[in-house]
Amino acid sequence: MLMVDTELRPSPIHGLGVFLLEPVRRGALIWRFDTRIDRVYSVDEVASLPPHIQQYLRTYSTWHEQAQVYVLCGDNARFFNHSQAPTTISDGVAFGHDHAQRDLLAGEELTSDYATICDQARREGAAFVQPGLRANGVQGGPAAGFSILAAGAAPALSAPES
Repeated sequence: MLMVDTELRPSPIHGLGVFLLEPVRRGALIWRFDTRIDRVYSVDEVASLPPHIQQYLRTYSTWHEQAQVYVLCGDNARFFNHSQAPTTISDGVAFGHDHAQRDLLAGEELTSDYATICDQARREGAAFVQPGLRANGVQGGPAAGFSILAAGAAPALSAPES
């Protein structure tokens, strides 16, 4: 559940993004899991749904390997875009707390490093390509938005130290 006031807007990163409507101090709590708004899905639950809903959940949920569940944020947080220099930092996968990485201004986009919040991104060695960058981070690539490269296309990402 987002602990700050936000709205969705077109993002220069990809599609829609989450933008702050208020300034936030460094270290302030931005998001935490809360069963009143966020939903957990088992693998069997996802498999029982129509294919287009399965795709939706795999796109907008985070995967928690140990618990074998998908966690869907029930508010704007599901539209956090990936950044290798995120505005938030998470202390755990799916059920962690996200805090402001630095002082943030109203109007800034909230972003996460997907490898720190989703075991699937970490496990598959996902790499993310920003618009205008090639997979190796060099300017001028043809990417239209963030993409997850195929497994093995990038070095495996290691889990953060506890």
